[in-house]
Formats: sequence, C-alpha cells, structure tokens
Amino acid sequence: MASGRIRKQIGNGWTQLVDGEMQNIKMGVISLENGDSFTLDTVEREYACVLVYGLCSAVLGEEEFGVLGPRKNPFDDKPFGLFVTREERVTFKASEKTLIGVASAPCVKKTKNTLVTPEKAGGGMRGIGNWEREVRFVCWSDNTEGNMLMAGETITPSGNWSTIPPHRHQYDIAGEEVPYEEIYFFQFSKPQGYGLAWQFDDDGKMDQAFSLKTNDALYMDKGYHPTACGPGATLYHLTFIVGPYRISKSAVHKDFRFLLEENNMENPYARQLVGKK
Repeated sequence: MASGRIRKQIGNGWTQLVDGEMQNIKMGVISLENGDSFTLDTVEREYACVLVYGLCSAVLGEEEFGVLGPRKNPFDDKPFGLFVTREERVTFKASEKTLIGVASAPCVKKTKNTLVTPEKAGGGMRGIGNWEREVRFVCWSDNTEGNMLMAGETITPSGNWSTIPPHRHQYDIAGEEVPYEEIYFFQFSKPQGYGLAWQFDDDGKMDQAFSLKTNDALYMDKGYHPTACGPGATLYHLTFIVGPYRISKSAVHKDFRFLLEENNMENPYARQLVGKK
C-alpha cells in the first residue's frame, strides 16, 4: 500500500507525476502552447484524459475524433474528457494554451473510445455549510466503457472542506466499500492558493497531513483523506480512480457519520453515477 504527494515543475509536453508508486495507476499532464501537439500511444493500457483548461483537437490514428474545449478554467467551466482504450494512438493539437490531466491503468479488454462533453458528464452539489462542494463525473462508470479507470472533478470553495464525511476505499466489503487506488491533481484559482489533506486510519497507526499547491499530485490506496481549501482561493482537484470493479463506493468513518445523520443525508459515496443526482 502506498501514499504520498508529488510536487514537480510542469514542463512543455509530457510531465510524468505518478509512475510506479502504486500498483496499477500512473498519471501525468500534457502542457501545450498554441500550435503544439503531443502524441500518446496507449499500448496495453487505457487512458482517461481530462481537459483542465484550453482548447485542443483529438486525433485517433488518422481521423479527428473530436474537440476538447474551449475551457477557460476548471472552476467556472464544465469538463471535457476523452477515454481511450488500449492499442490506440491519440494526438492532441492545441489551438490555445492547454493543460490536460492524464491517467492510465492496465487494460485487458479493448473497449470503446469515448469523447465526454459537458452534457455527458454528471454530478452536482454535495455537503452543506463549510463542507459543501461541487462534484463532476467525467470519464465515469456509466458514461464510458473501460476496465479499471475512471476520472472526476471536485470544486471546493474558499475555506471549505471536501471529501467530507471522511471516507475510505481500501477493502472489499460487500454492499459497503470497494478497493481502489486514487490520485488527486490540484489547481487553485489564485497563485497563492493552498490546501491541506489529512490521511488517517482506524487504529491510529497512520496519521499524516500533506500541504497542497497548484500542480501537486496526491496518491493513495488506503485510509480516510478529507481535504481542506485555504481561504482566499477556490480549490479544484481532478480525481483518477483505478479499481477492479470500476465503480466508486466508499465507507464513511463511523465517528463522522453523525454529520450525515444530523442533516438527514445519505452516504454520498454509496454509489455515484452520472445518471444519479
């Protein structure tokens, strides 16, 4: 099992962020200036590509598959994504400054390639008060075909908490929890923006925190992991999930279930779908 934060300068073209730290998932970003292009060969893996900002076309093989964007920023604009299966070649051609978050996972069965435009994504508001945030399901279990990989987004307002109540996706417990690896990629609406992520377990053996800044990647496959946005900026995190069931189903920590009970809410992580508000 693994967890950690990676803070690295993002260069032009491909920047690898998570590579070998976890069993199945890898993650990086593609940064392009107007007129630049980048080609990705999927080989034996499937890829979820989410436009963080910008405008680009996606060419599969020799044919243009679709356009991602325009997206001025991820805080106000809805998402565009591209899910690409194994044994494909995809080229992104930028028409303006563009940043794409990309994750991959092993792919046993070749599936359908899918362009996700804003109307095909799902999600909605979650929580209440200072733990209210917006979630978006981009390359998800019920709007794309895949083996293990999914991608979503969360927008957390200044001073608010996200992933509350604290939840875990570490064990295979029927009807309650499924195991999956997860990576968060962070952006803030201002350069001074910052956040904190707290990771802990049930027995107290793991209790640690990570500071968060723009372009940080946080990876984990164990424990509970609530995240806070510092005051003065909005927090965006792009989430990549890789698990054997290709679903999002997490258990809420028993000490924090009162947050749901006192507000007459159900577990928001029980079964998250594009087609379900």
